[in-house]
Order: sequence, then C-alpha cells, then structure tokens
Amino acid sequence: MRSNASQPALARAPAAVLLERLVSHATGPYLAEDPVRAKQTAGPPAALDVGGRAVRAALRRRGLFWEGEHDPTPLLVPDGAARDHHYDLLGHYSYRLFLRDVLKQRDDLRPARLERYVGPPVAARYLRFLVDAGLVRRAGRGVYRLCDDRIVSFGGTLEWYVAQVLAREFECASAHGLRIAHAAHGGDYDVIACTEGEVVYIETKSAPPRQIVQEEVGAFLDRVDTLRPDLALFLADTTLRMRDKLVPLFGAEVARRRLAWEATRLERELWRVGPEVYLLNADPDLRRNLGACLAAHFRSRGIALG
Repeated sequence: MRSNASQPALARAPAAVLLERLVSHATGPYLAEDPVRAKQTAGPPAALDVGGRAVRAALRRRGLFWEGEHDPTPLLVPDGAARDHHYDLLGHYSYRLFLRDVLKQRDDLRPARLERYVGPPVAARYLRFLVDAGLVRRAGRGVYRLCDDRIVSFGGTLEWYVAQVLAREFECASAHGLRIAHAAHGGDYDVIACTEGEVVYIETKSAPPRQIVQEEVGAFLDRVDTLRPDLALFLADTTLRMRDKLVPLFGAEVARRRLAWEATRLERELWRVGPEVYLLNADPDLRRNLGACLAAHFRSRGIALG
C-alpha cells in the first residue's frame, strides 16, 4: 500500500514481548507460504543469536519471514580478539576512509599510497593493525595486499559497525545485512534493531552524497512502508552537509509521493524529514549522531510537563 498524507508510512505497532517463535497471521506478498530462502545467500543461514531472534520475532509480527539470511559478501571484519579493537577504530572517520582506500588499492597496499586521509604515522599504524588482524598480508618488501578478494565494498562492514553500535552502546537487539524472502521492494535491509518494544530501521550509505540519487531515497521509503518501523534513519557516512544534496532529494521524493512532510533541522546536520524519519551524517561522530536521533524519538513519546 502506498503511503499518503492521510496514512503516514510509519504506522505505530503495539509493544509486545519478543517471543522467539511467535508467528503472526498475514496475507499478500509479505509472508512466504513456504520457508523459501532469500536470494543471494550463501548456504543455510547460521544460528541466530539473541539479537537476531528478537529481530526475527519483530519481523514475523509484521508478516515478514526471515531466518537469518544475509548478504553473503564477506566483511572487512577480523575474528577473535582483534574484533573489539577494530570496532573501536571504526569509531574514527579517518579509519573508515582509510579502509575504503584499502579496498581500492587492494592488490598493492603501500603506506605511501594510503595517506590520502591520514598522515604517514597513522597510515602505518592502521596498516600494521590490519596485518596483525589477518585482513591484509605481506606481498613483498613494503607491499601488502588484501587477504580476501571477495570483499568488494565497504558497505557491508559499515552495516556491521552500525549494528554493533546499537548493540554495544544502546543495548538494542540488532541484525545487519538482512535478506527477507518475498518482501516487497526487494527485501534488502541494512540494519534492523529492536528496543523498548519498538523497531528501528537504518539504511546506511558509504558512498558520498554526490553518488546518491533520488531512486535510492525512494527505495528507502518503499522499505519503510513495507516494514512499518517505529523509527527510520537514513545514515550517510560523510561529514558533508546534508542540506546541499540529500535534504533536497528527500524533498523531491516526498513531493512526488504527495506526502505532507516537511524537513526540519534537529541539530547540526541531523534532519527530521518525516514522521519519525531522520536523515543524518557522521559529523562530528557517527555514534553520537545515532544517539541524538534515538533520543529525539524516545523523548518525544515520553511525559512532558508544560
């Protein structure tokens, strides 16, 4: 059903206890009659952790079938003890830009070629960590290369990091890179989280704003209309201003759909572009901006005196 001004895309769902095996009744394209796996997955999905089970239950209450199917593309994320340090480093915008350069230079990694966004000492330190973490290996004297050639984009790693932020910093149940079988509009959801009986959906963009087009904004709103979350965020991992490109893109898409929405600035480059729909960047800090949007949402539903 297409959203309109009289029926907002974000319909509130009643709070409910997250039961692992709760099955709701639904018709239409949202609930598969048979447990068919989502496309582009690598074999049977792994067993769901606590966060994944909470997300699965929330999806089933919305008539969506998901058993842990993910985008099969490997992530630039190490195993073992290095994972926590990697998470901490991802909190730095310079490290995320550095990793993008690593993926571009994958077969010929030299410290001197990885200094576009960081100074030589930082580039050497970051590269040394990637070697120690098993993500990069030595290919010659002073030359390194990516260990896994299947990693073609930073997008999935950004999704993992955002889901980790929600879990570690805000204690939300979260899942990333979801592929939901038979969901309308493709069923690709970057990050879905559950907290306080509500569902949060986050679309992440690792590309610069100039590479984001109106069709992507439209696809985001289509997925919002399918999922009906309580809060939806469109996160661009950039320090550039949102009002120059992305706020106008949302304005154009809202006008095309004839929605009675108007973009208002929450603070800095955080914008409320619709009823509980937010647009945000990573300036000054991605984690801080995520928290600001969560706070704006949850404070708006609380008791206010005066």
